[in-house]
This record gives sequence, structure tokens and C-alpha cells, in this order.
Amino acid sequence: MGIFKKHWPVIIPLVALWATVAVLLVLSVGQNRGHLVYALDDPYIHMAMAKNMARHGVWGVDKTGFSSSSSSPLWTLLLSAVFFLFTVNEISPFVLNIIWGTLLLLAVYHLLSRYAINSTFIFITVLAIAYLAPLPRLIFLGQEHIMHTLIALFFAYFSARILSDEKTTLKSYMLLMTLAALVSLARYEGLFLIFAVCLLFLLRKRVLHALLLGGVGLLPTVIYGILSISKGWYFLPNPVLVKGNVPLVSSSFSAAGLFTFFVSSLCRAGNQLVINPHVLSLILGALIVFALRWRKSEGMWARDGIMGAIFIMATLLHMLFARVDGSFRYEAYLVALGLFTVVVQAREYLTSGVSQTMSGGQFGKYLLSTFLVLLFLVPLEARARKALRTTPRATPNIYQQQYQMGVFLREFYQGQGIAANDIGAINYLADIRCVDLFGLGDREPVRLVKEGTYGRQQIFNFVKRNGVKIAVIYERWYQRFGGLPRQWQKVGTWGISDNLVCAEDEVAFYAVDPAEAAYLNKNLRVFSSRVPEDVVQVVAKP
Repeated sequence: MGIFKKHWPVIIPLVALWATVAVLLVLSVGQNRGHLVYALDDPYIHMAMAKNMARHGVWGVDKTGFSSSSSSPLWTLLLSAVFFLFTVNEISPFVLNIIWGTLLLLAVYHLLSRYAINSTFIFITVLAIAYLAPLPRLIFLGQEHIMHTLIALFFAYFSARILSDEKTTLKSYMLLMTLAALVSLARYEGLFLIFAVCLLFLLRKRVLHALLLGGVGLLPTVIYGILSISKGWYFLPNPVLVKGNVPLVSSSFSAAGLFTFFVSSLCRAGNQLVINPHVLSLILGALIVFALRWRKSEGMWARDGIMGAIFIMATLLHMLFARVDGSFRYEAYLVALGLFTVVVQAREYLTSGVSQTMSGGQFGKYLLSTFLVLLFLVPLEARARKALRTTPRATPNIYQQQYQMGVFLREFYQGQGIAANDIGAINYLADIRCVDLFGLGDREPVRLVKEGTYGRQQIFNFVKRNGVKIAVIYERWYQRFGGLPRQWQKVGTWGISDNLVCAEDEVAFYAVDPAEAAYLNKNLRVFSSRVPEDVVQVVAKP
């Protein structure tokens, strides 16, 4: 009881998080025939790469060779080590994320306890980060985002502490440089935080600190980029090139091209802020408390103000060069960091609660503060509620579509060439030679799309060169490229209902070589008895 009385602000949120995950797990597994299934196909890309690394020493989405298909080298390396030590399994990303989520809440509690904040408000903050990030959904995404959030929080906190102090010990700066390397290894968005901190060091006229930190923070990216180029790939991983806002073609690097890119990036950032009010509300909240503290003459280099500046700059850079989408993952580190930053900067309002004998002016101040807090939290609460509500409905989508594709290919096309555009589950569950028409697992589609020359003939040539037998793809994705090659023969489709997370409701099976059509038709019919009852299978007549 003594431990609970002392640490209840973190114990209750932890128990609530674990209980929520347990309930969601029971609901999810019950709908997926006893399988633990993640709420996206993307985590299976990391799992496939980790499988190939652990079993074959190959950093690739399939075992045939290198592919730059991971935007989180640290997470893929961690999974590879776990798979090597404990065999390849589907539960490891889930367990790792529960561990990282627990560590994140403990870290938030530990750091907030260093400030004079009422225990009730610490409890509310820890609970808010647990559900607004939102950790339950991120655990079921099976990716690196919780780990990245934890490292980003520590990096921002220690950066602010060092920047606020005129003198820095070697030990503390070595810790900061270690965190810089880890935050960029965890996700490439970590470079936004590193850039913001380096800029603040320069403004602080600590040039050597800025150069060393920037160099160490960039080092993992440079090493990986050189390795990738030596293998014939791009400097940045394909997921960053495909999903981020990064210039690729040579024309983008001219003066006119860079100007056009910059203008389009500003428009893109503004649009992202408008359609993502939860991010906008956090920026406004951070700006308001930053301005209030500035008005009290605390200056630019107060520790709390520095954290606010780091958060605001990193968020704006994220809006310019990265993305926010409906998967709740890309901006998770910004949500947690923003909530932590706002609470720390507004802590003078959270020290002792509301006094029963306060004056009318004090009452008005607290009333206004409460109104602003609720106003800022509304978009985050709506987002968190949606994440919680849809998680049990998202995993069956992946089970009915990508998971079944993987099982089908493992049974009938093991070791053969397959063209696809969702490459995670199929490569984790089966050992195939994967030809990725979307571009996460292959170089050529990325280049052709960026150059505007990707089309039906290019798809045909690309697939033919790689000896592909069948294609398992979303037909509608290729309408903007002029459609699929006419030489391909459509054999069947699988359709799902109540789709939340799959890119399309229907996946199509094509015989790339018409001679393969009869065999593909037969395989689909044999497998039809194992397709989940909610999947509508249509197979052409033999």
C-alpha cells in the first residue's frame, strides 16, 4: 500500500493501459480465429526484414537480397535480435510495445515529478498521454512509434536542460549525443528534433555543441545511406521517399525546382494543419503558454521555454516534410511531447489546485485556463476515442486480406516470383521473391513515379524482367498509370466489408503469364474453403 500511495499517479494509468490492451486483445483474437494480427500491413514489413536478417543475414524484405524497406533501422535491428534469440514469432512486436509503453509512462511520471506539480495533475497528464498518444492503438500497430516517442521525449528534455545551462558537463553532453543518434535511428523524423536543437545551440552561440550534436545525430543516417547506395539503392529508405515529402528527381535540385518544392511544401504543411486539428491545437497551446512565460520575463533560455521551442519547430518541420494520416502513428511522438511540454510550461496553474478562498480574479484565471484546456483537448479526445473504438475492427481487415494472401502464397507459391503492392504479411508468412509495384521493396517504381513515367508498359517490363508468375494487387491503384498490362489475365478477387485500414476493399489475382492462369484458378478454388466467411471470393470459370 505504501508504494501505491506514493506512486498512484502512474500505477493507475499503467493498470488502465494494460487492462485496455487485454480487452482489445481478447476482442481481436476472437475475431481472427485465434491469431494475433496487427492493425496494419506495415509492421509485417519490419517482421519480414527481421526474419530474413535473423535467419539468413539479409537486410531485405525477402531473402534474395538487400532492400531499403525500413524507415526505422533501430526497430528492425531490435526485432532481428529478438527473432535470433527467441525464434521468429508474431507476438514479439506486441510484447515489445507493451514494454515500451510502460517505460514511456514511467518516464513521463519520473520527469513530471521533478517539477512542483500537484499529484492529481501528474496523474491526469500520464493518463492523457497513455490514451491520447494513443498507446493502445500503437501497441496493436506493432511498429516503432512508442519506442521513438520515448527517445524523443528524453532527447527534448535533456536538450532543454543543457541549453538552459551555460556550463555543460561532458557526461551530460555525451548522453545527449547518444540520444541524438538513437532518435534518428528510431525514425527519420528524429532529424527534425535534432535540427531544432542544433539551431538553438547556434542561437545560444555554442557552435561546437551544435556541430558535434548535428554530426552525431546525422551519422546513423549517413552510414545507412552510404550502405544503401553501395547496394544500388537510394540514400534514404524507400518508405521515406514514397511516404514523405522528399525531392528525388534531378530537376527538383535546380533553383526553380527547389523554389517550387518549398512553396508546395508550405501549402502542404498548411493543409495538414487544417485537416489535423489535434496537431494544430497542440501548437497553439504551446505558443500560448510560451508567450505567457515570455511575458513574465523568464527569457528565451528558460528550460521550459526551450522545450516549447523544440516542440514547435519539430512539429512545423514534420508538417513540411513528413505526414499525418488516419493511422495515428506518425505524429504520436509530437502528441506526447506536446502534452508534456504544455503541462510543464503551465505548471504554475497546476501546483496546488483551485483554492476555495480564491479571489474573483483568480477564479476568472482558472475558469479561462479550464476552458482553454478543454478546447485544446477536444480534437485529441475525438482522435483517441476513434482509435480505441476502431482497433478491434481494424485487425480483422488485415487478417481477412493481407494475412490470407500470405498464407495462400506460402502454400502454393513458396520461393516463386510474386508481384504485389502490399508486401508486409506476404513476405513475413511466405518465402517468396517479391516484386513490389508500389515501391517500398523495389527501387524502380519509386524512380518512375517521381519522374512521372510510370505506366502500363513499364509495369509489364519490370515484372517480366523479374520472372514473376502471378500478381496479387489492388487494381484501382494503377488506373492513374493507365491500368495494368493487357497481357495479364485476371483470375479471381477477394473482397472484404467494413474496411477501415486496408487501402482497398478488393484484392485481385492476376496470372502475369497466361499459361499460369489455370494453375492459379485451381489454387484459389482449393484454398476457398479456408478463406474467412466474411471474405467474398470470386474465381473465373476454368
